[in-house]
Amino acid sequence: MVENNEEVSFILIVFLLLIASASFYYQALVTEERFVPALNVISKRLRISDDVAGATLMAAGASSPELFAALVSVFITHSALGTGTVVGSEIFNQLVIGAAAVLDSKNQRLVLDPVIVIRDVAFYALSLILLFYAFSDRRPVDDSGEEYLFVSKFDASLLFGCYILYVIVCGYFDKILCFLRKKKTIESDDSYGLFDGGLECGHMKKQIVLDTDSSLPFVRSCGGREPVENFQTQISSDATRSSCSAIELCILESHSKELGNSKEERTFRKPRRFLMERFSPNLANIDGINDILKKDDGSINLYLWQRSTFYDKARIDMHAWELKWFTFTESEISSISTRAKKHRNNDNDERHSVFPACTGIEMDKTRRIIKISTAHRDYILLAPTDTHLDAAVSAFERHLNSDFDATGNDASVRTGGQESLISYQAGMSKFEIILFYVAFPFKAIVQFTIPDVQATSLISPAVRATFAIIMCTISLVLGSYVMVASLEKLADILNIPSAIVGATVSAAGTSLPALVSSQIAARLGLGNMAISNLFGSNTFNILVGLGLPWMMYTLAYDTEYHDLPASGINESIIVMGGTLLLFILIVLQSGFVLLKWHAWMFNILYVLFVVQLIGQCVV
Repeated sequence: MVENNEEVSFILIVFLLLIASASFYYQALVTEERFVPALNVISKRLRISDDVAGATLMAAGASSPELFAALVSVFITHSALGTGTVVGSEIFNQLVIGAAAVLDSKNQRLVLDPVIVIRDVAFYALSLILLFYAFSDRRPVDDSGEEYLFVSKFDASLLFGCYILYVIVCGYFDKILCFLRKKKTIESDDSYGLFDGGLECGHMKKQIVLDTDSSLPFVRSCGGREPVENFQTQISSDATRSSCSAIELCILESHSKELGNSKEERTFRKPRRFLMERFSPNLANIDGINDILKKDDGSINLYLWQRSTFYDKARIDMHAWELKWFTFTESEISSISTRAKKHRNNDNDERHSVFPACTGIEMDKTRRIIKISTAHRDYILLAPTDTHLDAAVSAFERHLNSDFDATGNDASVRTGGQESLISYQAGMSKFEIILFYVAFPFKAIVQFTIPDVQATSLISPAVRATFAIIMCTISLVLGSYVMVASLEKLADILNIPSAIVGATVSAAGTSLPALVSSQIAARLGLGNMAISNLFGSNTFNILVGLGLPWMMYTLAYDTEYHDLPASGINESIIVMGGTLLLFILIVLQSGFVLLKWHAWMFNILYVLFVVQLIGQCVV
């Protein structure tokens, strides 16, 4: 009988882990494929600046699994698992994701922007201080003598109010810097970019930028604050992170065409794989990434990364950039996603995107970022190497002011490659086919219940985005409830505190998309942005992920929130504060540079953290 009970318990544990894993995947799928693009559309519709949108709507989208886990734990299950998830995510983000950003950078050497790092680290440190203050009131609630945390309305409001301050600082950060630097005005649209001088020759104007932090406005949203060393595959021995070396920017502009005000663009969906079906792109593992094919007829084929217009408000995202195979001929410029290229049956595949005539080109040569202007919209491209950059710019330059279909093909670029989540691709490997059928039920639910703002439709994008946000919220609440309920049951069977399950299994599961996004960003040269993003996410998780549910609870029930056991809280805050202090000491000692051995130390510290939690259960 005992053996039967043990066998039943083992089967139940495996079943609960599968349910929790499915909920992780479903929440990540909803967030990445529907929630973030919908929030991106709303941000543009409301004309919210990139910094404010990144700190509010896009942060809410990226951290939605943690936020909804906390909401479900506070209002439905009344457990500590939501708080444990947030606390565990803080440590996972700082140690594991921070290490991944370094190890996946081009040189396993990550140069940080001191200004941005200081801002985000300072607010994260403030959030930890406020969290410690909120946890200072501890009292027993029954005769057992076990102490619980009492979070008052003032404590919760203080946390949430601090995040409002963080958003204000992000929104006015340029002006704050100008004030601190005793400058009266912002001299360019880029706010960090102060151009002067220039040499104009025909339709090409060359400008010398004397500050590596300065770049064209379009570059800033794609990593203009990213130190240029992070984009380079090799760094010389005397390379420094000084912001005084010159960068040459070439601007090629068309003077024969006038750029009219573009109407609101139709949205589109580009082919992609997600999470289980797709690994974060590694330039070293992409077959033919360095190939540039030149044919006898003058056409050129090469790979370029293209930035998605549906993820450009997010600081980083796994779908922010898509690798495409570009074809330049005398008559047109077209591209196709690498996935569609892999599975297409012929060169006339309808998933080809055809560009309209180019009316302008802007290039940040150091960061290998190109902006292509057309009569309707702009396209942001990132070249894998300097050779790709030169070849692509030369090819685009040849099409400046060309007469081929100047306005008729822009929709093709927006809709090319559109496909549903559940579409079957010919030519998949056996492993990909297995993953396709495993993920199919979850993708089908998302496909048929939540509108895709990236697909073409007669309905206004803003209307579809609003409805998509509502449906995403419902889906995330249900997914979070399944996750929390299954993990709480697992904690009961294993006889361990739910907060520890939240800080380990739940935290790692909800943070996996952020890990993949950071790896992608680092491999593209945006590792500094990934580090900044993880501190911004940690600040959001504490001030909003915990502060908002507590504030809603105290306002709704007009009483203090007191469902959190006090045991283990001090240790968790000490670990979070200790890892932050260690990070600060490292960057100060190294001159705001993270090295390979720092990354391995972060990983070892996370392993020790998990071992310490397991040790608490054993004792």
